[in-house]
Amino acid sequence: MKELRIVLNGSEDITYELLMNELPYLKSVMHETLRLATIVPRNIKVVVDDDVLPDGSPVRQGDIIVFSNWCMGRNRRVWGEDAALFVPERWLLDDEDGSEDIAHAKAKNTPMHGQGTSPFGKFKMENQFKFNSFNAGPRLCLGQTFATLEAMLTTVLLLQRLEFQLVPEQKTPTYRNAATLMMKNPPLVVVKSIRH
Repeated sequence: MKELRIVLNGSEDITYELLMNELPYLKSVMHETLRLATIVPRNIKVVVDDDVLPDGSPVRQGDIIVFSNWCMGRNRRVWGEDAALFVPERWLLDDEDGSEDIAHAKAKNTPMHGQGTSPFGKFKMENQFKFNSFNAGPRLCLGQTFATLEAMLTTVLLLQRLEFQLVPEQKTPTYRNAATLMMKNPPLVVVKSIRH
């Protein structure tokens, strides 16, 4: 909410550029959510030609390779010791990491495109083979940008208009085993309007 208050400053003028470039923390939350709760928890590929995987393992034409995006998103060797934790900050660069334009805009207290500048630095996209919630290589999802934009816009509009509180003393949310990630015990919330 802090980022939305600062960047939007009460404005309802939400553009593509604002969503994709000026809300790095929200974008980080979206990517961290997909890292831990990827829509497709496991994937299957068929080897087209004999090849060697990056780790040196040979694969033969017709082999079936099954891998778990769910497990890869929690792999400590890939994501660090805190891989099982929800840490949106792992997707952010601070000013010292090279976001000079944002640092300059902050110093002058002027917006780049929107009403204000996010205090959270700059979004850093990971390699598609590390963050593979949208697949990778020639099979990279064509709708990745649209899906991110859609999720961010929906989140902004909901947070501007509604307040969410978890229902106390409910079952811990769990997932069902399926081709796409489904909730077994979804978290229950009370929703209240904050607009009059």
